[in-house]
Amino acid sequence: MISTHVEFYQGAKGPLFRIIRSPEQVLAHLLFIAPLFEQANQTRHHITRSAINGYHQGLQTIVYDHYGTGDSGGELVEANLNLWQQDIQRQIEEIKANSAKAIYLSLPLSAVLLLSDEMLTLVDGLILLQPDFNGKRFVQQFKRLALAAKLTQADKKNSAEINAQQTIDIAGYTMQEDLLEQLAGQNIPQLTSFNVDCYWFEWLAKTDELSPGRLKQQQALANKTNKLIVQQVAAVKFWQATELQLSAEFLVQEQLAFSQLLSNAAEIS
Repeated sequence: MISTHVEFYQGAKGPLFRIIRSPEQVLAHLLFIAPLFEQANQTRHHITRSAINGYHQGLQTIVYDHYGTGDSGGELVEANLNLWQQDIQRQIEEIKANSAKAIYLSLPLSAVLLLSDEMLTLVDGLILLQPDFNGKRFVQQFKRLALAAKLTQADKKNSAEINAQQTIDIAGYTMQEDLLEQLAGQNIPQLTSFNVDCYWFEWLAKTDELSPGRLKQQQALANKTNKLIVQQVAAVKFWQATELQLSAEFLVQEQLAFSQLLSNAAEIS
């Protein structure tokens, strides 16, 4: 039986819904950062499977919803990038204050846009799943999809409840326009403290080659004082599937990465 603890953790502004799976002997800690908007719904089932797999290998795994999303407190319209980053950093700091074990982050897709230099100085490594480091492009694609479905509507009215900020309803999500502007400003060059080991999973057919832009992103990490391990995954992009799917090939590769993380964690200890 898996040792599972469900709780509402006190974040910077309100309660965050968390699921913590703790093995009898914790060898390291792995905090899963959810990607943004619809991507969170498309990846939640896969994150759960990864968390269970990590647990069986000796990792304490923590899965949570960002403030204003999922089962956490608040509304999305009350959230901003700084708040989400504070919540991540607070959780990392609490783990660090109570454990000498290594701490890792799992960051699928747009979740990497929430990274900050402060977080990078606190953790021992990252697991990146098809990371989208280009905030401007992510926001443009998000808006383009919503416009194509005619799901975008600007709200020009001021509201005291949201500090008189202009809001936008896009793809069924009501948020402050500032949030999208903040995300659009996120990119790799801003992260000057990128000196932790990274396991980068790139979904790419065996016959395809990386785009010049993607190569440049990977080189930006490899040029730092860290170890970058890139794993190619030729399986289905589960977050784009029309129904829930598990990528067996990725899960096998991820478990191998977990083993390597734990080997590194033993050296750190």
